[in-house]
Amino acid sequence: MSLYKGIYSLFLYTLSLFPLTIISFIGKLLGNCLFFFPNKHKRITLINLSLAFPALKKNELLSLCKKSLIETSINLLESGYVWKRLPGKELPFSIKVEGFKEILGSRKKDEGLLLFTPHQGNIEILINFLGHETKCAAPYTNAKNKYLNSIIREARKKMGLEMVEANLSGVKFLLKHLKDGKVVIIASDQVPEISGGAVSKFFAQKCLSMTLLWKLHSKTNVKLHTVVCKREPKGKGFKIIFGPSVEMPSEQAGGVDTMNKELEKCIMLAPEQYAWEYKKYRRAGSEDIYK
Repeated sequence: MSLYKGIYSLFLYTLSLFPLTIISFIGKLLGNCLFFFPNKHKRITLINLSLAFPALKKNELLSLCKKSLIETSINLLESGYVWKRLPGKELPFSIKVEGFKEILGSRKKDEGLLLFTPHQGNIEILINFLGHETKCAAPYTNAKNKYLNSIIREARKKMGLEMVEANLSGVKFLLKHLKDGKVVIIASDQVPEISGGAVSKFFAQKCLSMTLLWKLHSKTNVKLHTVVCKREPKGKGFKIIFGPSVEMPSEQAGGVDTMNKELEKCIMLAPEQYAWEYKKYRRAGSEDIYK
């Protein structure tokens, strides 16, 4: 193990020792600091929220921004819990699941299942559950930091998740995985490369959106559902919510529009828990709104 990876691992291990109630408290303090001092996370969050919710008054917008930065901070501090404490272990009672048994009961024998989710609550909790309960695969883009990337990959492998590169061979693997009656999960709110996306609307704003979900479904016609992880207040745990079956249109434009509308429904369950600090509206036009 390299020195830098060891430092990252030690930091995450230290975080994993804290109970979620303490993580929530510290996250609230850190989130308040992010709100009161100028920084890129606050700036990007405000830009995204003002685009997504133009009807909000200034005080309402600032209040939602503050809540969002608190949730972002909590999510960061939960890294030790999700990458060091949870992987490979029985799921704690603090993680509640809604709608999963109904989905399993509605599937035909050996029928694949395609799930999509926004980056909301803590997506690693969701991955851990699916890796524990199903034979699940997901496309994965490497983290910029190679030491952190190594830690994430090791943790997700322990969770039972099969990770594939987001390229042609990866897509072929996902198609086979679905046709073999297994599960694929996609965080489909990520902004793709221009070659892998189509312009659609996300909260009524133009947004370059992923076409991979539609392509996988159009080639397999498997069951399609949303799933989202919602953080409970004050560190009391998480709720994983599986949505009803989604009818995907046969044409790509309609499919991408449907995907975004379903993602919006998920996000509105707890809008402050969505990753608004992400540059969601980049690549949608010639102007860089995040400058």
